[in-house]
Amino acid sequence: LQEEEPKLKVRELIANVGEDASAVELEDIIDHAKQVKLDPSEYHEVEEMLARLEEIKHATDNVRKTVAEVRRSCDKSNFESLVECRKRLTSCLQEARDIGAHEEDLCDADRERRRVHNSIQDMKGSIRVFCRVRPLSKREKDLGDAQITRAVDSMTLKVDDVERRGEAVEFSFDAVFMPGTQEEVFNEAQDLVQSALDGYNVTIFAYGQTGAGKTFTMYGAPSNEGVAPRTIQELYRLMDVDDERFTYTVIGSMMELYRNELIDLLAKQKSPKGQPKLSRTTSSTVPKAAKPSVHVDKAGGVQVEHVVEEQCQSAEELSDLLERGNRQRTVAATAMNSESSRSHLIFVIKIVRVSRETGQQTRGKILMCDLAGSERLKKSEVTGDMQKEAIEINKSLTALGDVIEGLTKGHKH
Repeated sequence: LQEEEPKLKVRELIANVGEDASAVELEDIIDHAKQVKLDPSEYHEVEEMLARLEEIKHATDNVRKTVAEVRRSCDKSNFESLVECRKRLTSCLQEARDIGAHEEDLCDADRERRRVHNSIQDMKGSIRVFCRVRPLSKREKDLGDAQITRAVDSMTLKVDDVERRGEAVEFSFDAVFMPGTQEEVFNEAQDLVQSALDGYNVTIFAYGQTGAGKTFTMYGAPSNEGVAPRTIQELYRLMDVDDERFTYTVIGSMMELYRNELIDLLAKQKSPKGQPKLSRTTSSTVPKAAKPSVHVDKAGGVQVEHVVEEQCQSAEELSDLLERGNRQRTVAATAMNSESSRSHLIFVIKIVRVSRETGQQTRGKILMCDLAGSERLKKSEVTGDMQKEAIEINKSLTALGDVIEGLTKGHKH
């Protein structure tokens, strides 16, 4: 009895061990088991739990050490240094999460990773400009048009000054594609999806003259998707990776700015059966009398009211929303393009991320805008209402140019 009673008590301790047991508690049980000479197989699971806690402690200690080293040694003015620091932080965080470290122990490191990641984006430029040159179309070749652009390197474009018969003029960009693949173009913007998940607002414009290939670059074609469909796939891929740590809510909306009037493209047609519709003013559908309007909230953010917003549970649902909105866009034929976009198309993805462990919430947004084509009235040969459309398009593009110039120079809104 003297031998069996202590063993019985230790067995009861082993049976009542919880998942939240501390390393000290587990060590104490193992010590008692060895003292009463329990068979090792009886406390093997406790030893495994202790080994796992030690692994987690080692991983979290490594995370803290890495954060301290990054803060001490990372050169914030050096792009390569920032990329290396992000790589180290991402790697040690992933290792800790794979082992099962508590999210609250990793919050500081994750904040540092986000800070480094977005320092990289800022170093690339808070406003970045890529140039894509498409090949001449058959019609252009038949008219005798010649290619007057050529890439000097991956960031420089040379354009022949044909009208003035002068030397070629060079222009510098953040990247040049001649024309590059859809995948190559998206790769330059791919990291911005992570920025949106981290709570930042991201905007992508496609700008150029009528027929330059803006809509193709932004939306692409079946089996050759553009930036928007690839963004959707990347967004849900990243969400799947972190599904055990976060819950996500994704809300999509789609509008066009047509002759200075904001039009809700999702309100033009019925939502698919069972698809939830949201609104900034109601919990169901937007009232028929309400028109989309824009205002600045107390925090300085730009908000659009009275638009249909749909919650999308999957990439397929968000892609369907995009397709439905695209079908409603205003297009017309001009002398420069048989299907010229006559409006600015605005596709908005709002993302709410909530930590399953801490409840911490972040809100980000991706706004993709396929701008209407700029064109000279003389070359587009439009008349009547379409001429008025062209005038409004050019006025709005000029205004946008002024805004971007103001942002680059740090002017206030």
